[in-house]
Amino acid sequence: MSNTPTTLSEYFFREVITLYCSWDSELNVMRNIIEKMWQSSGVLYHTIQSMAAACLSKDFPHLLPVAPDERAQALQIVKSRPQEVEKQVMLLASMLLGHTSNWLSPHNLATETFRASQSILDEIATENSDSSEMSFFRDTMDYWAMLLVYLTDKNELGEYHREERIGPVNLMKPIEPHPYSGISQDMVRALTDTGVLIFQYRKHMSTMKFMTESDLDVFRTALREGRRLERTFLAHQVPSAVHTKNPGDPKTPLKHLELMDEAYRCTGLLQLYRVFPDLLNERYSPWSKDHILRPLPAQQVPTKQERQLWLTQFALHILAILEEIPFESRTRSAQPFVMVAISGELRQNSQSLHGFEVSITDPGMLSIDGVSIEVARARKFVSSRLSAYTHILPLRKSQVILELINQVWSAIDDGQEDAYWLDIAYEKKLGTMMG
Repeated sequence: MSNTPTTLSEYFFREVITLYCSWDSELNVMRNIIEKMWQSSGVLYHTIQSMAAACLSKDFPHLLPVAPDERAQALQIVKSRPQEVEKQVMLLASMLLGHTSNWLSPHNLATETFRASQSILDEIATENSDSSEMSFFRDTMDYWAMLLVYLTDKNELGEYHREERIGPVNLMKPIEPHPYSGISQDMVRALTDTGVLIFQYRKHMSTMKFMTESDLDVFRTALREGRRLERTFLAHQVPSAVHTKNPGDPKTPLKHLELMDEAYRCTGLLQLYRVFPDLLNERYSPWSKDHILRPLPAQQVPTKQERQLWLTQFALHILAILEEIPFESRTRSAQPFVMVAISGELRQNSQSLHGFEVSITDPGMLSIDGVSIEVARARKFVSSRLSAYTHILPLRKSQVILELINQVWSAIDDGQEDAYWLDIAYEKKLGTMMG
């Protein structure tokens, strides 16, 4: 590379943004801000140099030290907060540095950078709260929070808060897709609330030795919140294409964003039904995809095996949604979160798993049910798509995500019936940003 800084800058605009965002075109607010400001902004310059070097370092090892060096220079500017740097530029750089911290160190969740970004956003909000750029920044923080709350305590998010919408939604104003969350801002917020609930609830229950009245209160409060979130997911309506601005990305048509919105919704429900079995019991009837969002009155109290089969079929349904999206779609950058969150429900029937222990002289005893065959196929799809993703975005965090999923499958195949991906990520220290 004759002129490394120039080459890295060109590579960032040509390749990195398209790998990093779930869609890209001239409507991409993030691209527009960077293109307008990077040549006059040291903090943005060093940030994009770092991101580009990180993406290229596998093929060009001499860039390995460039990525952390450029990142360190950008972080130093963010920490010093020079007055001459425009706050919106500082905020975008801080967000990019925090959100890509795991590109260099896959387990670095950079919660301190999240808190710093929220502080800058709050300052800007007091001066200007209505611009499209402000909506972009707020939605970016919401998406970032969603990825963090499943892996860390909500206290690590500091003063993070959402801008609550006041008054009726203006149906005349088209919805603008966000570069990360697409048209799923409402589902991202609901998933964030779900993550906070599950993390705090499981954290409390993991320390419980003998149940007390206060533990029962924690359970009842959590179950009530779970019911509220279930209603939110069930009542959600995917934004109409008529009221949504087309992102103008031929690789990511609006249909892909709609499918991701549906996948997010179902993933949220799946988490609630796994962690709070009572919620599934209250609506249980044998699996039917036609009744996912319009549950019939419960027909019976399911056995543990019936409940697990239902969850497995729900996970297969979610994966079928992702399979409708071609790999070339830029939404592939957002799909790992969904794949990890449903991985623990891709369970094969224990008899199918251990069929080798049965004598082959009695073929009738070798039962392989249809769901187990579907699960085997689904696992191959997840593995192949994530493996391909590691080649397109050759970062160690992509390999950590695949390793986490394999650890989840190993646990459930070994008979750990209550294995949950969030617990395994914590125990095996495999937490990383999954979007």
